[in-house]
Amino acid sequence: MAEVPDLLRLSKVPSNLAQNVETDLLETSTFQEASSTGTGFARFDLQQKGFLHSHSKLFVSLVPMAGQAGIASVPVNVGIGSVIQRAVLKCGNQTLNEIDDWNHLHMIKSAQIDNENNVEREYYTTGRMMNHKFVYQPSVAGVGARDPNLSGKIELDNGRDYNVAGGAEAQLLDPMPFAQLVAASPEESPVYSIDLSDLFPFLKTHSLPLYMIEQQMSVELHWSPTDDKRVVLDNAKTAATADYTIDTRELKLAADYIYYTDGDIMERYKEANKSLEFSFPDYRLSKTTVTVADLAAGIVRNVGMANRLCSRVVSIVSNDATGDQSIIGPYNSFCPARTVPGPAGGETGAVKYNVRYNDRFEFPTALDNKAQIFSHFTRSEGVPFVCSEEFADEYAQLTAANAYLARLQANFLRGHFWMLGTRLTTGRVGVRGIELHLTQAGMPAAAGGYTLRTFSEYARLARLEDGFLQVFNA
Repeated sequence: MAEVPDLLRLSKVPSNLAQNVETDLLETSTFQEASSTGTGFARFDLQQKGFLHSHSKLFVSLVPMAGQAGIASVPVNVGIGSVIQRAVLKCGNQTLNEIDDWNHLHMIKSAQIDNENNVEREYYTTGRMMNHKFVYQPSVAGVGARDPNLSGKIELDNGRDYNVAGGAEAQLLDPMPFAQLVAASPEESPVYSIDLSDLFPFLKTHSLPLYMIEQQMSVELHWSPTDDKRVVLDNAKTAATADYTIDTRELKLAADYIYYTDGDIMERYKEANKSLEFSFPDYRLSKTTVTVADLAAGIVRNVGMANRLCSRVVSIVSNDATGDQSIIGPYNSFCPARTVPGPAGGETGAVKYNVRYNDRFEFPTALDNKAQIFSHFTRSEGVPFVCSEEFADEYAQLTAANAYLARLQANFLRGHFWMLGTRLTTGRVGVRGIELHLTQAGMPAAAGGYTLRTFSEYARLARLEDGFLQVFNA
């Protein structure tokens, strides 16, 4: 008998092995829309055939509230990911991946997408549009002499020209026509997609052999509230008119199933692999509400993860009250503000960051240099494609005049992408868990305080034996 290739590791599949791909458009087996204060729910059941392609896609569209003026759009940094608050991948009664506040984790992961991909691809497929361009400001009456060949600022760029008001410099940028949610034409609302591999880290490293699994595989999604979590509005709308619901006619899961057609190779693979093991990451969320005074005094918070093999932790400090009155909605992370607002402002408030576990600190002294904090986040997660003013409210670069959806970019992007991350070096966490030590002085005032979220990545194992899956921590 010829050697059976490893069909789960695509790098080892022979290049001449023929494949067929079959796509099913799956409807929800259960659906409940969210309310203005509570979450909704949807469930998709996968069929037991072939190998599930990791880039199978969920299609989602929103219906704007009738009778409202103005334009709405999905947040530019997370796109349509704003509608999903929790994502669960289940096999029978076993949970492979389960991520709470997935849309906030998606904000962190989306920051690693480079500008070109955002504007050329993601804008059309997922609604994400964190792309920048240089601002060239010509000399106009009443403004003063400028060199039109020099640029001192940057601004958002979706490929569309800014409007020119009264002969002055360009000021207003709206979403492209296809990306606008307009109550007068709800049938023209865009349909976006989300990769299953973005929802579930398991699928980033493995293909699921569905034909070998006897249990029911299901995708369970919990929708975010409809009040101010899904879209961002222009100045013609208010928070009370932000009820945007999911279009159930467009809600589909495009499940791609891969078949290998070289004789009976799939059956031979099944017979040769009675027992399979998968190792994969998962994320556990710890969140709490903190005040400006709490952050200034310093927070010590235990985020759990005792006895688990934890590889890294990422923390964000979000103002959830910004909602639809922002460019990026509540999917933000605030850093300390400048002592004096504006381009000529002074230094931002002091920051101290450290992580303690196994009776030792990850850093001998707490990190208080924002450039050093940025470097550690980059080593942990990757390079965030945001400017330094968006990350740490330093080195004024954003235009103070130009707006997106009639909201000044500098007001809603400056210091809103502050992310703290570190890769842990000791390995398995002891019984006392992980402690986050964080001080952020001089935070902007926030109605209702801030929400401190910490996502801890840890290792899990799944074992497939005789068609039944068992999942446990590594």
